[in-house]
Amino acid sequence: MLTLYYCPYACSMAPHVALEEAGATFDTKKVNIFTGEQHKPEFKAINPRGKVPALRFDDGRVLLETTAILGWVGATFAESRLLGADPLDRARTIATCAWLSGTVHPTFKQYIHPEDYVTDTEAHPAVKAQARNLYWKYLREIDALLADRPWMMGEEFTLADPYALVFYPWGRELNLPIHELTHIAAMKDRLIARPAARRALERERSVLLSL
Repeated sequence: MLTLYYCPYACSMAPHVALEEAGATFDTKKVNIFTGEQHKPEFKAINPRGKVPALRFDDGRVLLETTAILGWVGATFAESRLLGADPLDRARTIATCAWLSGTVHPTFKQYIHPEDYVTDTEAHPAVKAQARNLYWKYLREIDALLADRPWMMGEEFTLADPYALVFYPWGRELNLPIHELTHIAAMKDRLIARPAARRALERERSVLLSL
C-alpha cells in the first residue's frame, strides 16, 4: 500500500487531497515538523532531506517533492483528469504547480528563515520585508486569477487547486490581510465542499476548515 508522510499545515496537504480525489488506496503517517520529528532517524530513512511530503511505495521506493507526487498521482489515475483533459492542459497544470513550488513557497521560507539566505543578521529585517511584499504579490496574483473562474486552471478542478490553497493560510504568519483575498476564499469553500478533499482536510484537522 502507498504511504503518504505528511504534516498538517504543510504543503503535504496538496498530495494528501490529490490521493483522496484520485480514489487511491493509501495509508498516512503524520510527521510533526514543528516538533522536529522530520529529523529523527526513522523519518530520515524515508527522506534524508527531512521534509514532507514523501510517498513510499510497496517496493520501498520513495517519491519526494510535492510537484512530482502530484504529477505521479495525475498520471497514474489519468481517468480522474486531475491534471487536465489533454497533454497541453496537463503541462499547464504542472507549470502552475512548479511556480507554486519554485517561486511562492521559497518566498515564504525566505521570510521565516532569512538566515538561510543571508548571514548578516542586520540584513534580516530587509530580507523579511522584501519576502513579505513578494508573498503578498503572489497571493494577490492567485486571487486575481480566480476572479473569473472557479478553479486555478479554469472550469475544472485540478491538483493545482489544493496546492494553491496551501499558501492561503500561511499569509497569516506574515500578518497579511488574507481576508481581502475573496476569490481564494471562495475556492477554499468549493474545495471543502468536495467529499474526497474534505476527507483529507478532516484527517489533518486543516485550518482551512475554520477559516
